Amino acid sequence: MSEPFPAIDPDLNSIIAIFGRKGSGKSVFARELFRGWPAIDKLVIDPTGDADPSLPDQVELRGRLPEHLPAPKQRGGYVTARYVANPASESYRDDLDRAVALALFPKNRRTLLWIDEAGEVFPANRTGPHARTLLQQSRHWWTSAILCTPRPISIDPLVLSQADRVVMYDVPHPRDRERLAGSIGIEPRILNAELDATRARGPHWFLMFDAREHALYRCPPLRLSKGYKHAQQ
Repeated sequence: MSEPFPAIDPDLNSIIAIFGRKGSGKSVFARELFRGWPAIDKLVIDPTGDADPSLPDQVELRGRLPEHLPAPKQRGGYVTARYVANPASESYRDDLDRAVALALFPKNRRTLLWIDEAGEVFPANRTGPHARTLLQQSRHWWTSAILCTPRPISIDPLVLSQADRVVMYDVPHPRDRERLAGSIGIEPRILNAELDATRARGPHWFLMFDAREHALYRCPPLRLSKGYKHAQQ
């Protein structure tokens, strides 16, 4: 066990999966990482309308999805887009999967994707074709992803098996802890003890597992970026 965690290299393709009950800090981690990732086109898929990175010149996508991400306003620049899905739509599931395609195509366009409520996009046994491509082949499509969800037990197992970093806030359910332990290769009793010890440190502490190092880190609450006044959630 070590702290703090090693820096995430933005030049490497990465899948970062973040878990924790509501209010534990996972959305704030995703937002800070997304906002700070340099020199890349960015897309938020926001099923609930709560994930807003609030970046300058952010493009809002509502209703009918475009075929591709919008072009940057300036030559050599980058674009940030946010897609808020309509859960009342009959095509809701398909819309979410087609939104993932915006980050995949064209294939040589480097993109960072943040999916809040990832269980809506990667449900176990019902993951769509573009979402599955992201999980299985993201490095071949120049796409990195930040995936947030409260419970690992309900998502496609590929989310965990393909993750380069697994971030764990307060995960109270035993079945979720078992899924995490089995997926990252740590004995359940050890992960249970580390999760309990991390929660005892206070609000918004978290564990981070680095799959490349096969190392587990205990980490203090993040410092929020300038101008961000929302409570950790």
